[in-house]
Amino acid sequence: MINTAKYFAILESLKFTKALANTANNSGTPDALEINLRILEKYAKLEIGQQLHELCQEYQLTDIQESSIDPEAEPTISYIVRLQHVLHSITRNINFHSDAKEDLISVAHLKLCIQASQELSYYSLRCQLHEDFYKSPIFREAREKVKANSSLLLLSIQFYIKLLPIRQYHIANSMELVQRDLLAAIVSLRVQHDFPQLDKAIAYLWQYESKADFFRHILLLKATPLCAPLAQLMHRQLLGKLNLPQGFASLVEALHQTPNVSSTKNAEIVASIVARKGFSQLAQEKMILQVLDYCKIYLHSEDKMCAGVLSLRRLYDLSDINRKQIGEILSKHWKPLCNPEDIINGLILMEHQELCNHILLWHQIFCFSTVACLPSSLLIPYLPLLLQLYDSLPLELPGSSQLSAIILRCLDNRDAEKELPTILQKLFKWEIEKEHPWKSLNPRIIILPSINANQIQVKVAHKDHKVVHDIGRILPGLLTSSSHHSLTCNVFLSLLGFIGKQLNDKSSASVDFISSEAELNDFLHSKYQLKLNLLIALNQMVAHQPLRAQLSLHTKKLLHILNDLLVHRCREQDTTDQILLLVLNLLQEILEDSEKIQLSKDCKELKEQLNQLSTQSSNPLIHQSAQSLLAIIHGAWQPSEVVKIQPFQKARSLIEEKQSHMQVYGIQMMIDLLKKRDPATLAQGQLIIALALTTLKEKESYTFLNCVRLFVSLVHVMESDVLDKLSDEYLSETDQLDYRLVVGEAILKVAQELGPLCYRYKAVLLNCFMHGSRSPVHEFRMSAFSNLSQLCRLLAFQVQNFFHELLQLVNIELTTGGYVPAKRAAVLVLAELLNGMENLLDYQEVLLPIYRLLKAIEAEESYDPQMRQHAANGLKILNEKCTKLIQSALEEQSIQKQIKVLGIKDSASAQRKNRHILELN
Repeated sequence: MINTAKYFAILESLKFTKALANTANNSGTPDALEINLRILEKYAKLEIGQQLHELCQEYQLTDIQESSIDPEAEPTISYIVRLQHVLHSITRNINFHSDAKEDLISVAHLKLCIQASQELSYYSLRCQLHEDFYKSPIFREAREKVKANSSLLLLSIQFYIKLLPIRQYHIANSMELVQRDLLAAIVSLRVQHDFPQLDKAIAYLWQYESKADFFRHILLLKATPLCAPLAQLMHRQLLGKLNLPQGFASLVEALHQTPNVSSTKNAEIVASIVARKGFSQLAQEKMILQVLDYCKIYLHSEDKMCAGVLSLRRLYDLSDINRKQIGEILSKHWKPLCNPEDIINGLILMEHQELCNHILLWHQIFCFSTVACLPSSLLIPYLPLLLQLYDSLPLELPGSSQLSAIILRCLDNRDAEKELPTILQKLFKWEIEKEHPWKSLNPRIIILPSINANQIQVKVAHKDHKVVHDIGRILPGLLTSSSHHSLTCNVFLSLLGFIGKQLNDKSSASVDFISSEAELNDFLHSKYQLKLNLLIALNQMVAHQPLRAQLSLHTKKLLHILNDLLVHRCREQDTTDQILLLVLNLLQEILEDSEKIQLSKDCKELKEQLNQLSTQSSNPLIHQSAQSLLAIIHGAWQPSEVVKIQPFQKARSLIEEKQSHMQVYGIQMMIDLLKKRDPATLAQGQLIIALALTTLKEKESYTFLNCVRLFVSLVHVMESDVLDKLSDEYLSETDQLDYRLVVGEAILKVAQELGPLCYRYKAVLLNCFMHGSRSPVHEFRMSAFSNLSQLCRLLAFQVQNFFHELLQLVNIELTTGGYVPAKRAAVLVLAELLNGMENLLDYQEVLLPIYRLLKAIEAEESYDPQMRQHAANGLKILNEKCTKLIQSALEEQSIQKQIKVLGIKDSASAQRKNRHILELN
């Protein structure tokens, strides 16, 4: 052990003019080195040759290398050796890595060590660099201060490699310039000599010091005009370290530390370095992985993401192999959702944050800018998946708007004439599993709200879970909520042309024999579902006001499509009438507010087809729609006609408002118009149904109860359409339970409004509720039985047609059902069924089973009290009907036939007592 206090006292007496903290204040003291050297010679008694020998032994220099250093040759070399020996003595005898009291030093002493190290680096490193480095302004001042000595430089490099691990020296980046000078010294020496210690020194700087500083120093040194060997060495160091782990992130971080340089400029520099054809394919593959990992880390930093996205795009453009690799990596992001390894009921596949990060990453790499991001063609196979995710996420989540931007970018970059129609056709047909399959959610996967507020989870659903691909609703909703009006117009025209082809296609739904329910579902889906989805989409989009302004720019194409549709329309009258009516309504919506389209030459060509349609069609609604369109085209659509349509438009706009009271006011206006048989309102029957179904989903009871009234009024105009639509919505398992219950209430009110006339639709009504009574959802099953009981009472004279199936359903619920309210409703069905029987003699074979069942329910004390009450009411009804039946039978037996001529030999009192009812009135 040595007396370290002595060495600290020596350092206190020195003036470190080249230390970073003192450079500005002591620049004018040229004799400071001589003063310091005399102090060191005076107080450091050990001979300088012995000091040099100890240093060479410690830092593994050979005897030859030691002999090449002559400390007496010039004062600067002597100063370097003596000051280096002082710092070496201090660091060797103080354990800087220990927290023990005896190893702690004061802040003042630590400051002296740091300043001495900075002073030493100036003379031992910066003054001995390769001559080309002195062309740089940062090194020019140190030129020719010391005669370069390779052995002395190697000794200094070895000294600092041992000094830098002391982390206390790095306070406030005190060693930053030391590391820069050290790197420059290593490279300078490496050009001249191939010492193995130099590779270890560079490896240390990369592995244990700041990698961002390493790249910053490399780039700074490369900016100087260098000779070819030195420039090549610097370039190899840069590219070699770039391909190591964390290389890309460190390079970007190094450039971001440069002041007054934009992130775009930095991104261009990084991309030009990273995406080079000179890299091997293996290096490019590693770099792609590095860049994607970097993008995942800095998702929320746009400045740093710019470099990652641009580099990824440049790497993508380099070769087909890179394109394939990037595509494979991106597909793995959604593998847990498309093809999960484990499908266990209730298993959580992805948490909220993970899903949001995946969406944000795709938004950044595909929508960051029009130039830097990856090509949108990569998104085409993922459109079904992205649309399903968009539909499943709550609108208030940022991921919803990000998915919308991704989908819109993909569609907007497609060719409107060929590519876009092909993609839309594949989406609406859902032909995603054919050649070159597209990605979609696994049928067992469902996205549900998490326990935490405003968060979601991706889980595996029950095996009976069914996925409905409602593209006709999802895609138009996405388009109309965006500002991409030109894209909305292109999609609308593509779908309009597509529906014309579907109406002409009669071969897709041909079948010889249907042997199972699955085949029936497939047949109905192939024949009707696609057309229905297309009509829903068109109907939803045509109400979008900005679309009409865009259509005025594509008048010729629009009218050409409509003309072809009318010329080649299908001859299947039942199907065509409904579809054609909707298409005519769409055309009227478009023409009403567009004078430019009305006056166009192509619009006049529609007159012949509309005239023919008006004369040939037996449907009065089609005739009326065709006449309205002809009036518009002929210019007969005067302000008086506009006034006629204004009440309907006003009622519609009110219903589409968000406030409940305004919606109810609009509903009442619509009801009044229907009662008045307003022609403009009657011509928009299909639109009113769609509007009412949408409004029925409102959570406010004040709104949806009044909407039920709208359906009651609408049934007088379109009986079959209203009941068909409502029954489809009631049985749709994809809709929410509350909505389906409200639809059931609407069906019942509509049936009650029709009264006995609803027997024409008994098949639709009874099948609807009987199917619902088999539902596994308890609340829905209870609602179905309750509605069924009211329907049985209404269709009393028709119950014999469905009595046995009904009795079987009730029996199954009472014996196997575990939900008490559903059992109550099932018992109520029997009571109402008895209430609807006019003549008990027609039901002799079933009265006894009903009586026994109701009697058993009433007598069993363990049953629910309300069930027993319903059973008692049923028995009471049966008792009253039996009593009336017996009384009527007795009266028939007691009747005696008499023939009496009135007015002959009758007394006056008798005449007054038995006067005829007509005479009394």
